[in-house]
Amino acid sequence: MIYKFQLVFILIILIFGCTDRTIILKNRNFDHGDWLLVNIDHNRHTMFIIDDEKILKSNPNGLVVNFRESDLYTTCDGELKLYKNGELIASQYFLDHSDLIESKEIKKAYKIGFDSIFEPINEKRFKIIWDSLKNIPKHYPTKYHTQPEDKDIIWYYRYD
Repeated sequence: MIYKFQLVFILIILIFGCTDRTIILKNRNFDHGDWLLVNIDHNRHTMFIIDDEKILKSNPNGLVVNFRESDLYTTCDGELKLYKNGELIASQYFLDHSDLIESKEIKKAYKIGFDSIFEPINEKRFKIIWDSLKNIPKHYPTKYHTQPEDKDIIWYYRYD
């Protein structure tokens, strides 16, 4: 019985999470913190990353998720994630890459990205791995809390 409820809840998120027009970069203070924008397109099997606060700051309206009424009852094929200092602060699903409206500056700033995870055995090991990744150029660790294990893992992004 509980599994049916979980499935319905996930489907509601997938369907209605795609159903609004969002400007993910608007009203953010990119002067403070270490920011990362991740654009994942599951259909195309691509990931693009912007790790440049100047670009993000100068393009507050440069990345818009467009919504079409005809797409109301379908699942999302992509996701935008915005991180500050390794913490997810905003995410937005999109139905298809064609639903993204991107400025020339945003398109030009994208780097091809990759992701991977570390599952530290304790908090001390978590900190050691986190600090090590932060010191490697073009690597960006993020904290991800897993369920039902109820533990933090490091989900990190890198780009070339």
